[in-house]
Amino acid sequence: MQVPLHPMIVHFPLVLTCILPILVLIFAYMIKINKMTPNGWLVIIGLQLAVVISGYISLETGENEEDTVARVVSKDYIHEHEEAAEIFVGSTVIGLVLSIGVFFIRNEFQFPIKLGIAIIGLISCYQGYQTGLLGGELVYKHGAASAYEVDTASQPQGILPTPGMNTSESPMPVEENESLKTDENDYGNSDEAVEVSDEYKQED
Repeated sequence: MQVPLHPMIVHFPLVLTCILPILVLIFAYMIKINKMTPNGWLVIIGLQLAVVISGYISLETGENEEDTVARVVSKDYIHEHEEAAEIFVGSTVIGLVLSIGVFFIRNEFQFPIKLGIAIIGLISCYQGYQTGLLGGELVYKHGAASAYEVDTASQPQGILPTPGMNTSESPMPVEENESLKTDENDYGNSDEAVEVSDEYKQED
């Protein structure tokens, strides 16, 4: 069975998106009480960037495999999943832009904006859930995975014969133990063999 690339990529942005809102709140609070330097926010920016990049790659791989899946699934279901994915990636882009922007403003204004970024992260989590739900329905409800199944009926079978199979080139079935039957041509005619035996007796 051919394994498509899309389902192997989509898990990265979904998992990171679920983790980010919690990390945003932790980093924002730690920076606010001076338990962490403002440069620690660069970790959040890096994670937001990873979500956007992996989300974009997921979109591209999904579009590349759309024609294959469309052979077994209605395009309406595919486009519904694709639209949800685009909204999800768009929300992560907004979170990335705000995360970069808040890094350059004054500290007293950062915390409320960071709370807003966490809320946007929760919205992204919901959009990611919707996207994953529609993708799961494509596979398990509408049979999208069958587009990648190998047609085993057209594949050559093994060289060993199956029980009951006639392996002889002759179209007629071969009787059991036929190879053990005496062939008269192997040792000549049976009457001739008797005559030779009588000749030896007379000579004695």
